[in-house]
Amino acid sequence: IMLPDTVFCRTRHGALALVDPLFPLSPGFRRMLKLINGVRPLRELISEMPQLDERDIAMWLDELMRKDLVAIDGMVETSELAFQMTSDMAQVMRAVAPPDADVQDPGNLIDDIVIDVALAIDPAPNSAIEKRLESTGRMAAIESVSSFGAVGRSGFFVYPDAAEGLPDKLRVCVASHEKAQNTMLQKALARSGVTLTVCADRHTLKPVLRGDALPHVLLVDGEMPRLNGFRLLEMISAKPEYKGMHVVLISERGGRADLARALMLGAAGYIVKPLRREVLEIALPQIIGRPLH
Repeated sequence: IMLPDTVFCRTRHGALALVDPLFPLSPGFRRMLKLINGVRPLRELISEMPQLDERDIAMWLDELMRKDLVAIDGMVETSELAFQMTSDMAQVMRAVAPPDADVQDPGNLIDDIVIDVALAIDPAPNSAIEKRLESTGRMAAIESVSSFGAVGRSGFFVYPDAAEGLPDKLRVCVASHEKAQNTMLQKALARSGVTLTVCADRHTLKPVLRGDALPHVLLVDGEMPRLNGFRLLEMISAKPEYKGMHVVLISERGGRADLARALMLGAAGYIVKPLRREVLEIALPQIIGRPLH
């Protein structure tokens, strides 16, 4: 395993294991599995886990591979992968695209598939769309029945260890055009002692995301005018300057496909509108890693 150019990827099984709190994974293994977000070169894993020497990391990766939670990139079927980034999908899409598809711009085809899934809010499963999504390898951890059931019951989903790595002096940004929603979030977060910024439109959000003091946590409304929360999430996940920013999507769309899409794009959490005070009292502490006093 210990080759400098070895790249590891998380399998579908690994993605499902990561969101299942009952899956027998130690915190250390869970952290390593979480770090392999899509694909990850070995050298990055070594730098991200400096408390382990290379021999330890080799042993841990061997165990994760034995459990079929990760694989070496290129040695596993595409349909078995999870959390593939759009930029990695061009070659895959050329292989699976139907004959009449525009393979000159596979990125557009990927977007079309994701949009198709996002629009499949009907409770009845759309087998055609599910099959197209599976063919790209972009299967999400939300396939876990227990995870989706939790959203329906509680009105939110927070990724396991969503607050991991957040600093004590926490900067939080709320991006939402709904005044009542902003007020509710402001009142709740003010009790936690975080430094809070509220952006009511895309114009005020831009300088925040381009400034020196980036927010550690961004709660963004998915339906802001002229701002697509899903595309913003994808952009943040793809740009290295935003590495470590935890994004939580707030959306009126509570369907399985919407939650799946958000998690595939790297969301730390998902809250369904309209916001409820009792939901925030449970969800926000998990998101920011501290209680609301």
